[in-house]
Order: sequence, then C-alpha cells, then structure tokens
Amino acid sequence: MNPSQSPRTTRLLDRLAHDLRGPLTPLQTASYLLRSGQVEGEQQQELLAVIERQTRRLAQMIEELGDWSRIGQARLLGPFEPCDPALLLDYARTDINTSTLAIVDDADAAVINGDPVRLTQLLKILIEYANARGSARMPTVSLRIEGPSLRIDVRDIGPVPDQTELATLFEEPQPEPYDEGLGLRLLIACAIAQAHGGSLVAMADDGHLLLRCELPLAVD
Repeated sequence: MNPSQSPRTTRLLDRLAHDLRGPLTPLQTASYLLRSGQVEGEQQQELLAVIERQTRRLAQMIEELGDWSRIGQARLLGPFEPCDPALLLDYARTDINTSTLAIVDDADAAVINGDPVRLTQLLKILIEYANARGSARMPTVSLRIEGPSLRIDVRDIGPVPDQTELATLFEEPQPEPYDEGLGLRLLIACAIAQAHGGSLVAMADDGHLLLRCELPLAVD
C-alpha cells in the first residue's frame, strides 16, 4: 500500500480522524469527573487509570501514524549494521508474554545487515499479532536459512482468516486492529521488510495462519 496514492490517502485520513477520537471521549469524561469534585477514593484511582490507559493508547496511535508518514517520505530506516536474528528475536519478545511463544532456531551464525531497531519492531509486530488472535495453543517463531535469505516464519495455530482478509493483510489497514491502534502496524511491518530488500506474506499452512518474512543474508 502506497501512502502517496491520493484516493487511498483520503480514505485513510478519514479513518484516522475517526479512530483518533476514540481515546478522547474517555479522557474528557474522566477529566470532567475529576474536576467536578464528585468522586474520591477508589473511583478517583479508576479514573486516573482510564486517563493513563487512554493517554498511552493515543501516544501509540501517534507513533504509528509517524511511522506511516516516514514510509511515504522514504525515511523509515536508520543506520544499518550487522544483526544477529536470534538476538533481535530476544529483544522483540522482551515486552511479550514469552510463555505463549515457542521458538525454533535453525539459523545458527546467520547475520543480516539492517536497522536493528526497525527489524526488532517488525518481529514484535508479527509476534503480537499472532499472539493476539486468541488461539488456545502458542504461536511458533522459526528461523531458518534458505539459500541467500533468512526465513522467519510466525505460525499462528488459530484459524486462517478468510481469503479476502488474507489477501489484504499487508495491503489495507485492519478494520478491527488487534492492538486498538490505527490498524497500520502490519503495513508498517511489511514496509520494514521491503525496505531491507525482503518480503512479508501471509498464507494458509496446514489449516492455520503462517506469516513469512524473508530477509537477505549479509554478504561476506
């Protein structure tokens, strides 16, 4: 999806205006009630928690929108350096419940050249998406060398999305974002992979969802 395409950009801006209003209503309500002096004690703490949660959500939306803007300006990536995929994966799952993640690392000594911050972000997005689909079994991340590429497979044991959703997973914003954001994170992940000379696709694998990212290995 190219943010410079005018019709899509117009639709996206309309949706952004709608979605960004989402956190504002509870923020305004909580602020009004706290100023009114009509609440105290436990209810005050609940309202403060609402403000904290919705402020964090709004900040994440703004960050998401900023990344989307950087894609259109071709300035998404920072400096490249040699990266260890296993180490990137460790960074990516730092803030994720690792008890719901299985890892198979068959890419010993693999090195890729890239922006470590964005590559970590890419992995985190894929893991969070797979983890958020509510499967009863843990998703699996596997690393494998395939010719000149590193193949990263994120397998979600949940059911495969319908064909329309599967075909547009990395093409259109999610109508119901898994993270209560703007629905752009999977598109940002795809842009990160492509900016590194790689690819990111979604497919059915033995009746389940498979997210496959391929990145070129570093050349000696």
